[in-house]
Amino acid sequence: MAGAPRDDAVAMTKSVTVAELAEHLREHLAEVRDGTTLEIVEDGQTVAVFRAGIHYPRPGTRTGDFKPGPRPPNLKTDPAEIIIEERERRRSGEKYK
Repeated sequence: MAGAPRDDAVAMTKSVTVAELAEHLREHLAEVRDGTTLEIVEDGQTVAVFRAGIHYPRPGTRTGDFKPGPRPPNLKTDPAEIIIEERERRRSGEKYK
């Protein structure tokens, strides 16, 4: 039965053509659910990779609609300050301490 990846399953990557994927979509999606990574190939080039556990926005939503939760209580420094300091250090050419 297809579901979450099994603990005893070995991670595997399988290449299929776009035509094969279209012809056997349900079977390939079941393989992905079972832990297989699918590389979709067209004209010898990988055009997509399907993996279980990768989630994309639901239809009708935008990626920018994401609202982060509260900052963890153990985080004492604002992450933006760290990024700003790092950028200033790189621009000035200063080496790490």
